[in-house]
Amino acid sequence: MVVRVGVVDLLSLRPDSMTKRVFVEALRGATERLGWVVLESPFDGAAPGTGAVLGQHDSPGVRAEVDNVGHSEPIELRCFGIDPLGSADAVDWSAVASMDALIISGSEPTSTEIADEPCLAIIDRLLRECSGVTSLLFSCQSAHAALHLLHGVRRYRLADRCHGVFDHRVHLAPGALGLGETDAAAADFATGPEGELTAGLTTPVRVPHSRWNVMNSADLRDAGLTVLLDSEEAEWQLAIGSEGLRHVFMQGHPEYLPDTMAREYRRDLRRWIADSTLPFPRIPVGYFPAEVHERLIAHAESVRVHRDPALFDELVLPADPTEVARDWSAQARTFFANWLEAVRNRRAAASTHATGLASAEPA
Repeated sequence: MVVRVGVVDLLSLRPDSMTKRVFVEALRGATERLGWVVLESPFDGAAPGTGAVLGQHDSPGVRAEVDNVGHSEPIELRCFGIDPLGSADAVDWSAVASMDALIISGSEPTSTEIADEPCLAIIDRLLRECSGVTSLLFSCQSAHAALHLLHGVRRYRLADRCHGVFDHRVHLAPGALGLGETDAAAADFATGPEGELTAGLTTPVRVPHSRWNVMNSADLRDAGLTVLLDSEEAEWQLAIGSEGLRHVFMQGHPEYLPDTMAREYRRDLRRWIADSTLPFPRIPVGYFPAEVHERLIAHAESVRVHRDPALFDELVLPADPTEVARDWSAQARTFFANWLEAVRNRRAAASTHATGLASAEPA
């Protein structure tokens, strides 16, 4: 069975954008964990944005490898760049809606109130056009937009940016575990999407966050949503609505590569040098090892005093997960693998049901 997954990039129309790349890498890691076929991505051996796939099922070489692997599944991956400030009528919705599952990235906030964000028009249209897609996985601001449209949840502006890697507790069902309780019930996973999405994740689950706005865990629960990963420092990371897998929401960024947060920090320092009226960037929390963090405190002070771009040459960029204080990569692969497998299982069940109905019809 081919699982078709689309990445909707609301941050950049570039076919090789960093947003597309990090989600492609997250899906690549997940398929490798599952033992599914991964032969090419939109950035390997093909022009970006041309619809190259992971596990292209109509290629003879891929077909042979799928047959030899046994239970391996081929994955088709397409990337869509959509301008959140543009017209929803300009989007090829039939192509987007043809996917079995979609990951929808965040976009740059432009307003204090989520109700005033221009991206709401795109998210609202996506919810309507893609109502038949097995799972819509909303990330960051797109999650906030979808939560507001579907459940009326409010967004709040933070006094300081939430930027760092934070520990989260696994919740099994609404109210099953409070942040102050023990993990004694953690072995009794729910049989529904709660358990499917959190299988193999044990407290603490590390997830990067990078945002100036927040929707609170308490507000999500009051609106009837199930919070699956929660944090005392960063609020919720993973939640689902009453339709389970149909709408999945992430407030953080498990898809980040090891150096993504350092690159964001360097970008924000550059922005401050160009415009010192902006808030001076804080070093990401829980990200750099302690000795590097201490060194960067002195580096940040030099930037503040001298405003010299040459100082960026001294900024550390982690090359692999072992060079960050809290490595989230293995847990991120587990989550995305859970999501892909849940999508595959839903499609398989729907196919079996449809076959059963067809065989039951009178000749």
